[in-house]
Amino acid sequence: MRQTWIKEWEEELRSAFAAPKPLRKEEFLQKIMPPQLHFSAFLMIQLHYIRRRFWIISALVFAAVSFGSFVLSADTLWAVSAFTPLLALMTVAETGRSEQYEMAELEMATCFSLKSVLLARLGILGLGNLLLFFLLLPVGLFHSRIRPLQAGLYIITPFLLTTFLCLHIVRRHREKETIYLCTGISVFISLFIYPLRLTLPRLYEESALRNWIIVSALLCVGIIKQYQNLITQEELTWNLS
Repeated sequence: MRQTWIKEWEEELRSAFAAPKPLRKEEFLQKIMPPQLHFSAFLMIQLHYIRRRFWIISALVFAAVSFGSFVLSADTLWAVSAFTPLLALMTVAETGRSEQYEMAELEMATCFSLKSVLLARLGILGLGNLLLFFLLLPVGLFHSRIRPLQAGLYIITPFLLTTFLCLHIVRRHREKETIYLCTGISVFISLFIYPLRLTLPRLYEESALRNWIIVSALLCVGIIKQYQNLITQEELTWNLS
């Protein structure tokens, strides 16, 4: 008897405090929902996000190397190779801006994930570097008899090595001052290229081409792993905070 009485009271309370059915619900939701952003528009936004100094420095590197090709003659290829660590430093600095300015949490709350944002910037920067690479390769070969594949490896390997080391540092140390350490590494690699060619000429013989290919492939895999770990570490940090 008592249970029946309680159930009747519960039903009365539900009917008394029942919320009215929403009117024009779909119309209201359409008004407050943000407009859908297409991927092409998203890429354009990320393109504007990249600082102009990256494109300016890339243009200056190409101009300096092109001008130096008329002065350095046979050493043009090594000048091109020495400039690539600077491009790697700029690329890491641009992709790590969310980490540097502590904006990763805000970007993770947007409609595009942090991984999508980072991949979009990497794609834009990668296409820019690839275009510059194809422009620099003929310049490096202008006074050289080295095969294009060899020259390409000599140019791209310092870039990959600098990128890998800088990403490792950025992932391990989250302080803003790490950019100075990355700058020191890129400068060291740039200055080390020319004496290495003189002290270890066997490294630049055609017989060592296979080793250059293996090293470049391993660095590419290492860079991908570093970026994956960086994204995972960032997402885990904010999820646990």
